[in-house]
Amino acid sequence: MVKMIDVRGLLSHILWIVAIFLVLSCTGQNDRHRGEVKDLNITAEDTEIQPVITFDRLSHDFGSIIEGEQVVCYFGYKNNGATELILTSVEATCGCTTPDWSSEPLESGKKTSLKIIFDATNRSGSQRKVVTVISNASNSTVKLTILANIET
Repeated sequence: MVKMIDVRGLLSHILWIVAIFLVLSCTGQNDRHRGEVKDLNITAEDTEIQPVITFDRLSHDFGSIIEGEQVVCYFGYKNNGATELILTSVEATCGCTTPDWSSEPLESGKKTSLKIIFDATNRSGSQRKVVTVISNASNSTVKLTILANIET
């Protein structure tokens, strides 16, 4: 018995997979983000001799907020390496975004969080702010993004 292959169905599935791949691979890729890719290349050797910082997420969307409102979000992170993790710098792209973090070393396997306060005073429309976290981890630079749509 010869089994017939539904060529149209197969091609349809392949096109959907290719389309999804293209959308996911292009999201957030532009010149100012090229440096982030190297931070994702963590080897087993890295986790044996250095701290490794792993965030529970890399972005937060506040959705629609009112102009003048202050909102807060938290980015949880964990030290997945073998030695103590130390955040050496946390910098925002704008004075409207204020990070609050501990400079105390985080032991291997422990979790904590980074607090971000966003002040929507004198702002309107779509907002995208980047917070850069620099540490002694093997993936030493991580970029976090906050989004908001400010209504007046």
